[in-house]
Amino acid sequence: MELALVLTYIALNLLSPADMLPGLAVFRPMLMLALVSLPVLVLTRLSSPEIGKLRTQFILVILFFGWACCSWLPHGWLGGNVNTLLALSPTVIAYLMGVMFLRSPFRLHVVRVTLVLVAIFVMASAFSQIPYVRATGDSTAYVMAALEADHSNGVRIRGLGMLNDPNQFGQYLVMILPMLFASRKENGLGPRYLMAIPIAGLFLVGVYLTGSRGAEMGVALLLGLFLTRRFKTTGALVSAVFGSLLLLVFNATRTRSISMSGGMDRLAIWSDGMSYVKSSPLWGIGFNGFTDRQGMTAHNSYLLCAAELGLVGLFLWMSIMVVTMIQLNRVPKVVGKSNPALAQWAVALRLSLGTYLFTSFFLSRTYELPLFLLLGMSGAVIVAAGGDEATLWGSKWPVWTLGLCAGILALIYVMLRLRVV
Repeated sequence: MELALVLTYIALNLLSPADMLPGLAVFRPMLMLALVSLPVLVLTRLSSPEIGKLRTQFILVILFFGWACCSWLPHGWLGGNVNTLLALSPTVIAYLMGVMFLRSPFRLHVVRVTLVLVAIFVMASAFSQIPYVRATGDSTAYVMAALEADHSNGVRIRGLGMLNDPNQFGQYLVMILPMLFASRKENGLGPRYLMAIPIAGLFLVGVYLTGSRGAEMGVALLLGLFLTRRFKTTGALVSAVFGSLLLLVFNATRTRSISMSGGMDRLAIWSDGMSYVKSSPLWGIGFNGFTDRQGMTAHNSYLLCAAELGLVGLFLWMSIMVVTMIQLNRVPKVVGKSNPALAQWAVALRLSLGTYLFTSFFLSRTYELPLFLLLGMSGAVIVAAGGDEATLWGSKWPVWTLGLCAGILALIYVMLRLRVV
């Protein structure tokens, strides 16, 4: 029952039934599902004391959630805090479900199947609508029309709801790629690869059809990380060459090139974002305040967090990522021999999270459900490996977090001064 609840919750949030069947919107189906999930989460926590081994990540997520929900208090708008609570609750519930219900490789495999099936469903729906969009130039539910340089009708595929933006759907596909290759063995190709490789190929086609430059760079990064991990220095050199060629191929076959000139509008938005940080460095301008003021989102998850939730919010958000990456990095050392499947999942989730964070530098994905589902799956792996005692000892994560927060904001400032993206 618990696993079925998780799969239903994830699938429906990603597929957005209210958008598929607008008549359901009035019944708030996702809110109802979230309310049903809460008692199950509480009972599971009470009956599974081992979940308490995950303290640092859990506390940071709750603190971040609480800080976001209070972000409108300094600005005197109490209704904004209620809106934030309703907007972020599904995300936090997805995190809690991951931590509490996915503490075995088998359950992680089942969730992976669900994520893959959602992606395939969206892509199949988009493929069926592409001929119509090319013929008419009109956008459909799963395909966004895009005018090509030769004035022909181009396409960018997307999903519904939280995957409605082609960039976000591209990021979602890239996020799943490392999970496809998590297996029960530490090394070598198994039967699962016979399915994983063609699915990965299909997802690469999907990334291309989203037209997302950030997702394409994420693919290049994944390739580089894989080759470097496998072949060390030689792999790093090969990945640098092959990754560059891959991006050149993407540029040569579409009008949405990866270039400095393509990011000038983003730089103007970043400039506004930095001004928001300066105007309210501690509290920020409030959750979702960026779009209200600028008219567009930040196109940078880190800047979005700093602008809306202040430097405190950025520190909490970045701390979650740093702690999770440190612990995932140590899981294979702890359980590599006793539980190779769990170690494989730790590696896959570290790659997925790292790629998600890399692509988020060009996309506004600070509060998204896929990110917090990744964190929940990672937390479940960490709990199964022994929790904080086994994976966070001797870590100076606050120092790393402060350095990264300062470094990223400094990088954005330098890019603005040099007018480079």
